[in-house]
Amino acid sequence: MSPAAAREPLKLGFFTHVRSSSGRAEAHEELVRLFVGAERLGFDVGFVAQHLLADGEEGSTPSPLISLAPVAVSTERIGLGVSVVTLPVTDPVQLAEDALTLDAISRGRLELGLGTGNANIDRYPAFGHDGARATELFDENLAVLQAALAGHPLRGTGLTLPVDGTPLLHRLWRTPGSVASARRAALTGVGALYGTATLDARTRQRPIIDAYLSQWAETGPSQAPAEVAGSLRPRLGAIRMIYPSDSYETALAELAPFVRAGRTRLAKANGTDPGELDDDEVLASMNVKTGSPRQTARALRDDVALLPEADYLIAVTNVIEDAEAGSGGKRAVDAALRGLERIAAEVAPELGWTPKK
Repeated sequence: MSPAAAREPLKLGFFTHVRSSSGRAEAHEELVRLFVGAERLGFDVGFVAQHLLADGEEGSTPSPLISLAPVAVSTERIGLGVSVVTLPVTDPVQLAEDALTLDAISRGRLELGLGTGNANIDRYPAFGHDGARATELFDENLAVLQAALAGHPLRGTGLTLPVDGTPLLHRLWRTPGSVASARRAALTGVGALYGTATLDARTRQRPIIDAYLSQWAETGPSQAPAEVAGSLRPRLGAIRMIYPSDSYETALAELAPFVRAGRTRLAKANGTDPGELDDDEVLASMNVKTGSPRQTARALRDDVALLPEADYLIAVTNVIEDAEAGSGGKRAVDAALRGLERIAAEVAPELGWTPKK
């Protein structure tokens, strides 16, 4: 949050990849159950990842706006977030129509995240696009999307979308992975979600935050549609792996399968021997906040890329799901809701969050 802006209460969210080995039908039934349960716990928003051309183990929501429609009619208050639509391979006018439809169904609860989808770059050709042009295509499509949502004529025609005001333009996000893209986020007036692909808080995330806020302070959202530029404000959402347990030692034992998989990935990425990384180093490299609830809250308070700037703290569910799957193979949503309940009851209040009634 900009230091000059009026301080609003911290909002609490979750982020899910909607992974499933039981098929998309069950995955979407469980997605509804996750949102309904999180709403009862007082969570402000839930974000769903997009996975293109993926199997269920990676993610079951190639079309997250469609996936969130049944969630919209099964909930009343919780925000419906997408993190993120791969904008370079998506027609922005069709996206605007779909987003406006979901926003109407949910009565104004959509939080629309946009990105280049680095994890999907190698899949661009299947959609008729060149991954080398990802940044260029993103900027072009964002301009068209914002113009469409503002009710401007579409691509040189006299046609416009039947927009009811411009509220959705206040709920757009992007996931900047660099200082340059953070500055573009500020210029275009969208919020910044960070913390998934850019794990290191001090060397990667802090510069993104500083660039975003400084650009906003210098120029404001000068490239946003004129209708909303004056009413937009900077928004920051920090995505974090959070796993509270009875103690740090207990957490390490419960997270063993997650740590083991993380060690293998890190060693491969760094070209090192997996045996050279101990558990603490693996968790630190992945920016996992764990331990007792008090230790977890302290780790979050000490995070240099979180408070006081972040407006949203967004907990990733897969670290919770993986821990329970490794120790008992229980249903992922049951595990996620137990973990989210502990975060909501014992961790987030230590950071100033209060559940929304």
